[in-house]
Amino acid sequence: MKAADPNRLKIWQALSSLFLDTEIDALTYDYIARVILETSYSPKVIHSILWNEVFPVLEANLRSVAGEWAGWTDEWLLEQLTINDQLEVRKPSGSIAVEIARCWNHVATRLPPGYA
Repeated sequence: MKAADPNRLKIWQALSSLFLDTEIDALTYDYIARVILETSYSPKVIHSILWNEVFPVLEANLRSVAGEWAGWTDEWLLEQLTINDQLEVRKPSGSIAVEIARCWNHVATRLPPGYA
């Protein structure tokens, strides 16, 4: 298993905000976009991280009646998420995927072209 570098952890932490059982506001979208720009990952890598690394682990939180709303610790994310070098995005279907895609579109409007 590959160790996550500090930038990967920052991205995981930022994108995990989309999976909290809370209302997502403009400040959250701004925060996610800022972190993405700070880490300098390409749009293709960001999409892969979202759909191939974060979504498979955290989407269950949005299905839970008592979902996490405070966030996950860095330690938990490092234990649960794994780096996936596959850049081809396996975008899932279903209502949770639709909601995450909708939220991602709000983030993408705050980023340069190519992230949408």
